[in-house]
Amino acid sequence: MGRSIVGDPVRVAAVSLLEVTYGYQRRIRDPRFRALLAWFTRLATADAFHAVPFDGRAALVAGRIRAETPHPPATRRHDPRSKTMRQAAWLLDIQIGATAYAAGLDVATENRRDFETVAGALGRLFPCAEALAVVEPPV
Repeated sequence: MGRSIVGDPVRVAAVSLLEVTYGYQRRIRDPRFRALLAWFTRLATADAFHAVPFDGRAALVAGRIRAETPHPPATRRHDPRSKTMRQAAWLLDIQIGATAYAAGLDVATENRRDFETVAGALGRLFPCAEALAVVEPPV
């Protein structure tokens, strides 16, 4: 999939920016998260980042993934989120995976289980296409 050259902007799915911003905004009363949100906003709008949009091609892919795998993989540990929140997060993960796939990019994540499930659905849907690579994020 797509590779970067040192100095190129980091490509991030726009939906990932939504997820991170949402998480910080939910905790905005805590000064640490208020500072993190300000820092993240500056970082995400700098030339170092390129937001990859959830476009029509990604939407078509995401719709097929959602039909193929409508529910998130079962969690092994207690997840404090409600079923509704887990489902919403799953739909965002589908959109992120579809965005990366449609743009020819890998997914770097600590949430390997969900994105490997997305990659598996893509493999079943598009068996002759290049697989979505799910990799550990750089340190």
